[in-house]
Amino acid sequence: MIWHLCIANMKKRGIRTGLTILGVVIGVISVVSMLGLGLGVKRELLSEATLDGSVTEISVMGVTEGKRKDRMLTDRRIEDISEIPHIEDVTPMLTAGVRMYYGKYVGYNELTGVPRKYLESLPVMYGNTPEVNGNRLEILMGAGALYMFYNDNTGITYAEAKAPTKEEQEELDRESEKNDVEINGEKSWNDLSDEYVDVYIGNDEVERNLHLQVSGMLPEYRYEAFCDMDTLKKQLKRNAAGGVIEGQPTDSNGNPINEWVYSNAIVKVDDVSNVDTVVKRLSDMGYQAESNKEYVDEIQREIKIIQLLLGGIGAIALVVAVIGIGNTMTTSVYDRIGEIGILKVLGCDPDELMGLFLLESGILGGIGGVIGLACSFVIVKLIINRLGIKLLKLSAGTELAVLPLWLCATAVIMAIVLGIVAGYLPAKWASKLKPIDAVRMN
Repeated sequence: MIWHLCIANMKKRGIRTGLTILGVVIGVISVVSMLGLGLGVKRELLSEATLDGSVTEISVMGVTEGKRKDRMLTDRRIEDISEIPHIEDVTPMLTAGVRMYYGKYVGYNELTGVPRKYLESLPVMYGNTPEVNGNRLEILMGAGALYMFYNDNTGITYAEAKAPTKEEQEELDRESEKNDVEINGEKSWNDLSDEYVDVYIGNDEVERNLHLQVSGMLPEYRYEAFCDMDTLKKQLKRNAAGGVIEGQPTDSNGNPINEWVYSNAIVKVDDVSNVDTVVKRLSDMGYQAESNKEYVDEIQREIKIIQLLLGGIGAIALVVAVIGIGNTMTTSVYDRIGEIGILKVLGCDPDELMGLFLLESGILGGIGGVIGLACSFVIVKLIINRLGIKLLKLSAGTELAVLPLWLCATAVIMAIVLGIVAGYLPAKWASKLKPIDAVRMN
């Protein structure tokens, strides 16, 4: 009976019902699309920040000179660090300052020796991971390091001299898209794999020249020159001047100490929630410890501000829709004064009468919520995620906006709840209306 009366009244006032539902639809679209956009941007930013797993990595720096051996990163100290709770792995790094030559280009860098396991985990862009061939040292170089190679006479960097012009790059991109393969198998300007560089290692008094092969190249955001740690140790010992190894500390008499001292170490933590705890523990041990978690935390804080702003804009439209429902229900009550009086005379309970109007306002909100959600899917998929990516020239597969299940369900439920809230006062007034007053007002 109540459902029949609700549907009949909504059909009777079709235009007003349609406009009210339209207001709810616009409100739901605004809220869902804005929040979906905020969630999508958050996911993309956090995904980019945590792509290489660096958010759970801590860079540990120890002293490399002086008398504080307890703060030097030796094999024994590395072992102590690995015993700290929540630490999965500790990777020591051995560095030596070098001067590199490639043809007429010279660059200053550090040769970083790392364990084999870490070396094999690096993202090789061209070529291969260095092989361990006895005393033969091979380099895995970051393409970004080529920006530090320059012509000593002209000052022009290798990157400036070898990189294609804008027109040439556009042509390469067109050919690449058309053929979907590497153009003629040619090497990129930032690929020195299988090439050789002259590396000068040592101090100002004694330098040794090494002719080393570049086995592979890392992406452009990497500037390091990596190699196998054990092989590097052999080369450093061979090139030691007077028994003093380049980059290694000495005692107060100038004699080398009897163990390797690493410049830094990378600590892998089991979960991002434990990073701060491990950083504090390392700091208490006297080491300088830094992590990227602070960067991620800052991203999350900024994203929350953006989400609040976007959600607030959408909420304004939804509030307007709620006001529209309240206006519709108020008008509906006044238009049905006579009907209310008859229902009262026939013995309709006030709670049933109130439920009638609340159900009607809830139906208006629910219909608007479902339609608004359906429209939000279309807007997100076709406009934001497809057209937006083309306009912003983002990589394929990027989702600027996402609509998780919880957001969809919450949007519909909130539309129904807000519809009921908007119809509460008119329904309350109608339930308290006396039959005699209804007849007079009619």
